[in-house]
Amino acid sequence: MKRIAILAALLAACGTSNPSKPAIAATQIDRMGRAAVNTALTNPFGVVAGKTTDGAKDEYNASVSPAEWGTKFSAEIATNLAILDSLDGTCGNQLAAGATATAGRYGTLAGVLADDRLYVRTTSTTCGLYLALEADATGLTSNNGDCGGRTPLENTIDETYSLLAIGKPSGVTNGITVDGEGAASATAFPFLGNPN
Repeated sequence: MKRIAILAALLAACGTSNPSKPAIAATQIDRMGRAAVNTALTNPFGVVAGKTTDGAKDEYNASVSPAEWGTKFSAEIATNLAILDSLDGTCGNQLAAGATATAGRYGTLAGVLADDRLYVRTTSTTCGLYLALEADATGLTSNNGDCGGRTPLENTIDETYSLLAIGKPSGVTNGITVDGEGAASATAFPFLGNPN
């Protein structure tokens, strides 16, 4: 901190000031509510007609109107939910999948995930269930009381892929493990573990 103050004083003495902040662009280039939704569900297998994988991700990221997300992205998300549900060889065991192989089987979860905002119950101090509010919204739980959201202690990528492939919060892994350089914390600032 002392070095920064000295540097700032030297720059001011030389007539140099900090540059102005860059203007925020008119085009949104990214959005992120739930981990892996865009990567895993917008067009990862290249099956959406007329769209490349990267083009589908860019379109998803640039969409600024939450009111349009369901109409714009639910159908392609449902298609990719079906593919991910088949990974373990058992279709229908995915989180919130319909019981029978009929049109719309993946519509409930597709609608929830198309609304890519992370919901948090601010009145709760219990935070142990990733996607807790979404579980209530899809009828998997009923007022489970968890705050939802995600804490630094959760591997949300593994949880997301597990829920999408086998319908359980664990069991599928991306192979990345926590290293021994410092653990994340849910109570001690800065919360995150040491960098790798």
